Amino acid sequence: MNKSLEEVASARLDTWGKDGLWRSPSVFTRGQVPESFVRTAAEHTARQAVLFSSSNYLGLAEHPEIKSAVKDSVDRYGVGSGGSRLTTGTSDLHVAVEAAAARLTGYPDAVFFATGYQANLSTLQAVASPELTIISDARNHASIIDGCRLAKASGASLVVTPHRDTRAVEAALATRTTKYALVVTDGLFSMDGVLAPLPELTRVAREYGAWLMVDDAHSFGTVGDRGLGLPEYFGVQPDIQVITASKALGAEGGLVATSKPVAQLLRQQARSFVFSTSPAPATSAAVLAALKLMEADPSPVRQLQDNISYWHHTRGTTPQQGPIIPVHVGNEAAAMSASAALLDRGLIVPAIRWPTVARGAALLRVTLMATHTRTQINALCAELEQLGL
Repeated sequence: MNKSLEEVASARLDTWGKDGLWRSPSVFTRGQVPESFVRTAAEHTARQAVLFSSSNYLGLAEHPEIKSAVKDSVDRYGVGSGGSRLTTGTSDLHVAVEAAAARLTGYPDAVFFATGYQANLSTLQAVASPELTIISDARNHASIIDGCRLAKASGASLVVTPHRDTRAVEAALATRTTKYALVVTDGLFSMDGVLAPLPELTRVAREYGAWLMVDDAHSFGTVGDRGLGLPEYFGVQPDIQVITASKALGAEGGLVATSKPVAQLLRQQARSFVFSTSPAPATSAAVLAALKLMEADPSPVRQLQDNISYWHHTRGTTPQQGPIIPVHVGNEAAAMSASAALLDRGLIVPAIRWPTVARGAALLRVTLMATHTRTQINALCAELEQLGL
């Protein structure tokens, strides 16, 4: 007799747990601020601890100007957008967000999606055709991986190259059999905290007549003099720059900055743009206020970059760009034990293990915010040293 869906799901979950892959999210009872309140799955009450795992890099999620803009938007527009962008779901807030993102990034246009995941997924789906080869870094984000799968279903060819290997990208471009090619990469890789070799990728892409797409989710707001990501930092402009509002901007959503024809193609054919309900007024207002704040006030970016420099000085590590700092452990059980020990000492630092990273390459993933104090950074550095990390 065939098993029920419930039985199949239970069996798969049992195997998942036996393989040591079960994850239970911590529950936060306050906002994403350094002095946070959290409870684990085994706890009934929240404890206060210093948060070193948030993507609220600039602290904008609790910025008073942004919160005020959100409250005003609810009074004016209500809480729901009412439809997809091509029916009744476009308000002047959506239009203003796209204009602000284009102005800030220096592109002719930008398209506002409900999430960064949708932005990557639908952009790759929309540009795909049997005439296209996509060349993707092996450590790209899951949203890019899934977008590539959709592109393959549309007939595109796919080549996955080793991490940050420009020579492999060049070889793939040189041997492709399709008319067009698109190189796609994360900007700041979310686990190892390193930057994509954008100048080299730009050179190779231009040499072989390929297009270049960069997912700048973790580097927009954190890298570059004004926090405008890898294009600003390296002084080059890819064909597509994807940024998210859910990290440094402190809100939610994804933006694809690009040329006007590509932006219009996305508005007409990117499925999550066409068929999803558009971002709510409160979300749109928050993103717009955050973009305006970044444009007008560089101090949060500078404070974040000061904290990053201070971390590396204190730890005696090689300075690097970006707020993601991996502390390599190796053994999965040891990483979980270290994370638990830090929580007991009032510090929230998650352990990252397979399948997010390779087996035997578990790490503690530290993320810094502009709102961390040096006292808080000193405390984490001291505890890591006590743990031998």
